[in-house]
Amino acid sequence: MTEERTETRAQEVARIRSYLASQSLRRTPVQLVETLQDAHQQFLAAVATVPVALFRTTPREGEWSAIDVLLHVRTIAAIDETAISTVLERGEQPPDIEDAIVPAPLETTRTELLADLERFRKQLIAVVLRANPESHLDITWSHREFGPMHWREWLLFARVHTLDHARQIQAIAAALGMHEKGSEHETGN
Repeated sequence: MTEERTETRAQEVARIRSYLASQSLRRTPVQLVETLQDAHQQFLAAVATVPVALFRTTPREGEWSAIDVLLHVRTIAAIDETAISTVLERGEQPPDIEDAIVPAPLETTRTELLADLERFRKQLIAVVLRANPESHLDITWSHREFGPMHWREWLLFARVHTLDHARQIQAIAAALGMHEKGSEHETGN
């Protein structure tokens, strides 16, 4: 019987950092966009598995609800779009990323968050596809755990981040007793 070795957070960060550094420059911006779009679709599919009636329900005390995760992903997508556009369109360094966890306000709806997320992704993709793939790679800004990254690393990090939260939504759905097929879909909230 083989023992499973658990990766420490420091090892995970180092592994992801290495992946971002190597793959962001091996892949073309079009390929990077395609990986982000695929992750985005996986995230949307996961969100669709949680019925509206349970979207604000936390699986356990102190955990995120599906709407909290969606708000976080939308917030980071807005930051990604603004920061990468700042670099590519103006050659300016954006501020370092402050990744705060904020519960979703009661008036926030899944519909509006999904619309915002879609808009931010489309704007980001349009900027990236117009850009010179080699421009402004000297400009970096930092993430508290993953350190300084240039725009292509941040674009690939958006994929990693989105997939991480797709898995989180899947875990929430599973904890709430949802299954991928047959779950309700949102009609308004």
